[in-house]
Amino acid sequence: MRRWYTEIPALRSAYPELQVLSCHDEYLLPTMFDVDGLLVGYGNIAPELLVDLIEAGKARDYAAAHAIHERLLPVTKAVYHRGSHMEGTVALKWGLVNRGILDHATVREPLLPLPAGADAEIAAAFASADLDSVVVPA
Repeated sequence: MRRWYTEIPALRSAYPELQVLSCHDEYLLPTMFDVDGLLVGYGNIAPELLVDLIEAGKARDYAAAHAIHERLLPVTKAVYHRGSHMEGTVALKWGLVNRGILDHATVREPLLPLPAGADAEIAAAFASADLDSVVVPA
């Protein structure tokens, strides 16, 4: 996902005359149409924004969808723009801890803990997206 938000725009900015030919996904709003990231990721760490995003999509309200996308971008970067998908899995757990859904982000092999400070980075991303703890029914 990192290339959608950082690498492709950087290339286009540095080389405006260059036509970037790549997968069609770069031309779509990934958090809106990429089912893997949308459902697996945001369905558990930001379900309320996922519902809003789906509603904006059904209404064909690109401005609202884009606003939600921009609001989620710090979370996307903190969770998904990591070295590997395996790190993203652990980062998702930290997101769930941050939202109050899990008590801890303990991982089992072959996963490894994230570097020191990653939990604070993820918490800051959630705070910047104005995502507080969720109320979990008993």
